[in-house]
Amino acid sequence: MTDLHRRNACRLPVLIMIALSTVVGLSTLWEFKLEAWVMHWLALPYDADFEDAERWRFVLTATGFSLISLIIPTVLLKRLITNTRSSYHRLKQAQAQTETLATYDSLSGLINRRIFMDMVRNQLGLRRPAAIMLIDLDHFKAVNDQHGHAAGDVVLVEIARRLEAIADDNGGIAARLGGDEFCLLFLNFKHQTELCQIAEAAVLELSAPLSGAVEPSALGATIGVSRSWTDAQDASALLHCADTAMYRGKKDGRSTYNFYDSEYEKQRRNQADLELALKRAVEADEIVPYFQPIVALPSQEVVGFEVLARWLKADGSTATPADFIPVLERLGLIPAMTRSLIRQACRAANRWDDRLRLSMNVSAAMVTDAQFPDQLLEQLRQEQFAFHRFEVEITEEALVGNLDVARQNLSKLHEHGITVALDDFGIGYSSLYHLTRLSIDKIKIDRSFFELGQTDHLPMVEAILGMARSLKMQVTAEGVEEFHLPHLPSWLANSGCHYAQGYLYGRPKPASSLFCYTHSSFAQQAG
Repeated sequence: MTDLHRRNACRLPVLIMIALSTVVGLSTLWEFKLEAWVMHWLALPYDADFEDAERWRFVLTATGFSLISLIIPTVLLKRLITNTRSSYHRLKQAQAQTETLATYDSLSGLINRRIFMDMVRNQLGLRRPAAIMLIDLDHFKAVNDQHGHAAGDVVLVEIARRLEAIADDNGGIAARLGGDEFCLLFLNFKHQTELCQIAEAAVLELSAPLSGAVEPSALGATIGVSRSWTDAQDASALLHCADTAMYRGKKDGRSTYNFYDSEYEKQRRNQADLELALKRAVEADEIVPYFQPIVALPSQEVVGFEVLARWLKADGSTATPADFIPVLERLGLIPAMTRSLIRQACRAANRWDDRLRLSMNVSAAMVTDAQFPDQLLEQLRQEQFAFHRFEVEITEEALVGNLDVARQNLSKLHEHGITVALDDFGIGYSSLYHLTRLSIDKIKIDRSFFELGQTDHLPMVEAILGMARSLKMQVTAEGVEEFHLPHLPSWLANSGCHYAQGYLYGRPKPASSLFCYTHSSFAQQAG
């Protein structure tokens, strides 16, 4: 409330007394003087002998009513003034609190993101140097999950105090951007060597044991550093550069610091573009099946095809699995791609002779998914593709994670007539164990046994074939190439190998190149 309002409030009782005195005076003057004069002037009858008591009664009545009419509004007005004063004080307090909240983080007391960004913008607008250290706590989510959010808040407050001390010692400003993300801002020029020293000290300080109940081993910090003009020329871009550098530290193992590197940023963008393109490719069936022949021995007649993935890119090039499978695995898109390939392959194979089979590798994650058998069987039903014409290839990697689930899934597939083959046999560490415990129908000898000049591996191949005969399993030899003609196919057939696969019999081709395997063409070819 202003001083003028206070002075007016103090004058109010005086004004009331003046008003009351005026009313009493005018009432008295009217009754004893003015009334007679007015009545004569109006030519009205007037009794001058009227009792004085009646006159004083009128004066007192008028005065009383006047007093009441003055006091009640005065009381109400005073109460209104009091309420107004209280409301004004509350408004001032709310304004102060709002200004504080708009400037500082309510938990840590550090400046908030908005003020931080304003400071960086102002500094860059004045063409002055600025350096940002973006700090993200390592494994902070585990603190909240294991100890609760209250403990997490305690950690954030202590981290804020440590950062504030680091900022004070080095002429910087500490800020909390949100969550477990903090910043150190330096508004004067600092050489890279000095920034390295500050970042190293911050990593050590933020990894030190906490005074609270949280286990110190669960915490650490990863820092990304960016500098004005060198890395970016506006506030948002400068913070993005620090974020990119921090992300690199997260990828490299955490509890470290990195300066922004434009080449790394380029690689990261290329990786993001690749991931987006692959997501679209899976959705649009741009990853298509290619088919490599599998032949029976010794006749070398084509009995089926292995389905291999190829990515038909928008620029007209074709990418092999090594180019995109690791990315799809990281994105969790292998199941979606596999279902797409099965759908496309079955529709192509349904136009071929029904003696031809399809063989397809299935990821470890799918083999150990309890829903996998039912999903595969349902998809084959929808495509009207006979179960006995389909072969699932698995690797030992699929059996290491969850052997019990894998055993149940493979048994269910086996019961429905789907062949199960163990791929890359001979290079694992426990293949014999798996062969005796799982519903394996076929083994595929790894191509490494048939590399050029590696004849010393053939005794091992012979031993594998002997073991397969004793277990009544079929065998496919992978990697039979052009340079093996004619010795290896004959040797494999004489040693009891059932099937062969490799460039000697054909390279992977799209379905459009396999017109000769339709019902009529295949019959003519066989004849």
